[in-house]
Amino acid sequence: MSCDKCKKTHATVHVTEVVNGIKREAHLCEGCARSAGVGIKFSFSIQDMLGSLVEPPPQKAGRGSERGQTPRCPECGMTYTEFKAKARLGCANDYEVFKVGLIPLLEKVHNGNTQHVGKVPPTADTTAKMENELVRLKRDLDAAVKSENFEKAAELRDKVRTLEQQLDKGGK
Repeated sequence: MSCDKCKKTHATVHVTEVVNGIKREAHLCEGCARSAGVGIKFSFSIQDMLGSLVEPPPQKAGRGSERGQTPRCPECGMTYTEFKAKARLGCANDYEVFKVGLIPLLEKVHNGNTQHVGKVPPTADTTAKMENELVRLKRDLDAAVKSENFEKAAELRDKVRTLEQQLDKGGK
């Protein structure tokens, strides 16, 4: 596609503008975009992307909220605002300190899941695969009980027992 302005060079900058419900698009080469004052930003920041997903945690009752501050980790000193800016936690304790704000973020990023079970490589031994399956079955059993699907829960309970017995015998 050639530049809408000079009609000579290949358009590499694509601008979309919506004003009063009317969408206008312009396809410009780099030179025409620069002369038109269109800023070109080539960097992509994972911090910006995660920052847009992260909501501030609700204030908890206590010293910090009385002063209008977000919680601060007693181990590393990081605040929720700093985590949001850096998109990186300071220490393992931050998961608990910022739990109220992290749970909704994890649900958004992982389609409602907040617990990571992980995958077992094909070369892993049988015991590791069985332990992973046991974790999955227990999670499914918990969900079946909560949704009052007792028939499914009984089926899963039996599978859990069988797998636990196999693991007790050494994974055979």
